[in-house]
Amino acid sequence: EDKNDPSLPSTLVPSVTKKTREFRNLNCSVINSTQSLWATDKTGDHLCPSSEYLRSSAVNMLGRYPCKQRHMAIGLTTVTRPDGVEYLPQTIQSLLDNMNDDHRKQTFIVVFLADFEEQKKQDTIKKLSKLFDKEIREDLLHVIKTSPKYYPRLTSLRQKFGDSLTRIYWRSKQNIDFAFLMCYCYELSSYYLHVEDDVKASPSVFQKIQEFISSQKKAWPMLDISRMGHTAKVYQSEDLRSIASYFYLMYDEMPGDWLMMHWRKVMVPDNAEYILPAASFFQHLGARSSLKEKSRLKNSIYMDKYFDEHDQKYSGMNPSAEVSSSIPSKEGNPQDAYRSGLGHFWGKNIKRDDHVTIKFNSSVTVRKVFVDTGSNLAMKDFLRSGVLQASFSVSGTNSSSCGKFDTVVPFKDGRAQVIFTNKKIDCLRILVTKNQNERLFLREIDVWEEKQ
Repeated sequence: EDKNDPSLPSTLVPSVTKKTREFRNLNCSVINSTQSLWATDKTGDHLCPSSEYLRSSAVNMLGRYPCKQRHMAIGLTTVTRPDGVEYLPQTIQSLLDNMNDDHRKQTFIVVFLADFEEQKKQDTIKKLSKLFDKEIREDLLHVIKTSPKYYPRLTSLRQKFGDSLTRIYWRSKQNIDFAFLMCYCYELSSYYLHVEDDVKASPSVFQKIQEFISSQKKAWPMLDISRMGHTAKVYQSEDLRSIASYFYLMYDEMPGDWLMMHWRKVMVPDNAEYILPAASFFQHLGARSSLKEKSRLKNSIYMDKYFDEHDQKYSGMNPSAEVSSSIPSKEGNPQDAYRSGLGHFWGKNIKRDDHVTIKFNSSVTVRKVFVDTGSNLAMKDFLRSGVLQASFSVSGTNSSSCGKFDTVVPFKDGRAQVIFTNKKIDCLRILVTKNQNERLFLREIDVWEEKQ
């Protein structure tokens, strides 16, 4: 761990399994592919394959088993979709696009090819080796597989919840896929990020994840950095063997996201609720499922309502300004929705003509403005009726105060966005146009300045 890297923690929140862990060298020697899958580890407290098997050439297809632990391992399982549509390359690229040099050195991306058909796996290996040769050579991207012998019985499964036999097979196999990937990643890092193979990452996602981890005050079983199912979750890596064994034992009982709800209640009863950021750090993009009977997905159903799609405010790139409001505070202050970081302003007693006003320290040539209200923490607390207004600079007038406001765009579904062309602005204002019973969660104000 680089002690000078502010994106990495100086101390780690204790894991729910109460074990200690530190970065160390791993035995990364390549083992002959005939190594026994179930050669027992001496501890006997888990259902993972032996570490010798996980290091073997039977598992590691692209990249060799890592030699040294890093800060985070990112795990994805993937199978070929019935209609051949693939999302994996763009998901990997979305992760890479958000990595700086330090992140690349402190991260592993592990892709588990979970098709049973060897040809499908070989086709994916060929594509990934061509697209991501640099990342494979840098020891950043690893592609793995396992033997079908790892899987328990997947026939004559008990029907539950009204699911079809096809769906029961699909979700039961998927639970075992998750288990194997977690077993592989157990020793690789301090934190494990599990993401689906058809997602888009929020800008600055790794900085946001680290800030969210650092903000936790209690022991936590997992962090739900997407609200949707198993789209994106953060675990502490020392818990992975326990979780994998749980998945392996309960694989045919229920879907994986349901299993995890029960697991968190058992492990941390006093912190068993979803632990969510104000907006999700990953957005589900796939319109095709790997389950044939639901291959066409209605995107709005399977997408996060609140996705953190910008990092202008988060990265502290907004123009200098003072932010004030007539709205009483439940949590935070108006400036928190504008200044850098994950802060927000949560207001109450929302009345017509209430406002949040942004007064720039000096006139700004604004290119774009985006305002988002509502939150994973308060799904109904978005602005029901309001407008975004601007006070445009007038030559020869005193810009120390806001002048006349003109409405530039109404809010729709709690958000407003507008693009300007060569407009100098002294102030922006969010104006409430109707009373609302719900509170107002002002999550993000982004202002992009025109570069001169």
